[in-house]
Amino acid sequence: MSITLSVESQNENIEITKAEIIKNAWRAMFGKLKPDEIKSVYVESYFHGSKVPNKVTVKRPNFFRNEISGGGVLVFDGKQAAWARQTNDKDGNPRFPEMIDSASWRHFEIDIALIFPAFFEYPCELRGLKSFEEINAYELFVELPLGGNVSYFVDDKSFLVTRRLVSWSGDPKEELWENFITTYLDYKGILFPDGYSFEGREGIDKGLFKNVKFNVNPKDELFEIPKELKK
Repeated sequence: MSITLSVESQNENIEITKAEIIKNAWRAMFGKLKPDEIKSVYVESYFHGSKVPNKVTVKRPNFFRNEISGGGVLVFDGKQAAWARQTNDKDGNPRFPEMIDSASWRHFEIDIALIFPAFFEYPCELRGLKSFEEINAYELFVELPLGGNVSYFVDDKSFLVTRRLVSWSGDPKEELWENFITTYLDYKGILFPDGYSFEGREGIDKGLFKNVKFNVNPKDELFEIPKELKK
């Protein structure tokens, strides 16, 4: 499958509502579980050739924690983001908790949306039935609260997400980042991607999700901005 921005065509003959697509997409991933029965997702992610995972926890709808393989911890409380813990610098000097630049907070919403489809959390727009790579898929466009956006392409047969177009900034002039999901794994009746493919620096790259767990019920304190950083 080509990872360069796919050539797509649009089919206007849609005989299903947006609500039905979302309902079917939920059922395709989570079976008979109700939306309020999935509260959190934990994944160990391997990207860019890493042999040691980042340990990522998402608590719905918008809490995020990333325990970086090198030892640091990033947190997002739904509004702002910070380094809750940092490793020493290259000279061995300690680095302390630090706020992330506010312009980058929206990126954490994208990180969440790449793990858990944002159309389950936020209003979305049905932009038609698109054809690409011999696949017909419904495009669901989600504008995230802090400004980024994601278009999800939901297969018209399986109702699983197969492709995403991401705008990290929400700027219509920004080149969209395209990634593909080709494989879902069964976790006790829940189907979840094994990762996703994208165009890397040296061609097609694929990041992997392993040791996926649901409803680990992390405490809200895990996502809190360190008290010394709060104003």
